[in-house]
Amino acid sequence: MKDMSKNVLYIAMSLDGMIAKEDHSLDWLLEAEGEGDNGYEHFYSGISSIVMGSRTYQEVLKMTEEKPYQDRPVYVLSRTKMEDGYASFTSETVKTLLPNLQKKHGGPVWVVGGGEIVKACIESELIDEYYIAVIPVVLGGGIPLFPKGTAFTELRLKGTEIYNQIVMLHYVKK
Repeated sequence: MKDMSKNVLYIAMSLDGMIAKEDHSLDWLLEAEGEGDNGYEHFYSGISSIVMGSRTYQEVLKMTEEKPYQDRPVYVLSRTKMEDGYASFTSETVKTLLPNLQKKHGGPVWVVGGGEIVKACIESELIDEYYIAVIPVVLGGGIPLFPKGTAFTELRLKGTEIYNQIVMLHYVKK
């Protein structure tokens, strides 16, 4: 995954396709029975920078006492200009931001989410690889991975991994 022209979606979803509860919380992920780090370190070692939406950023911060991803530049897409001394907040579109980050940091960009960021990336044909961890829980509602109106996209299954109760699906653009 060292090809610097790649943008990679690496995300967990429930069996019913949700990436967060209605209130945007991610606490349900902490109950997932995985195995080790579920392949996370291997994935993480191959990315150069991280992009996510502001609500996703706020929820990720709630999950850990330390700031996550401290050894990689983090970019948060937000309509409001903010600063927290850690992440870089930007209102730039994904269409211009992601290619700029690949050039600036010399490697693949991890698209963390949320759903609207994923939708925008798919519309601009920016996601090259999809790693989707399927968590064996039905949330019954929430924030979908692929919101209504997401562009039709065909993918090819590249592989699967099983980590105890979690199945990691790996797709590439067709």
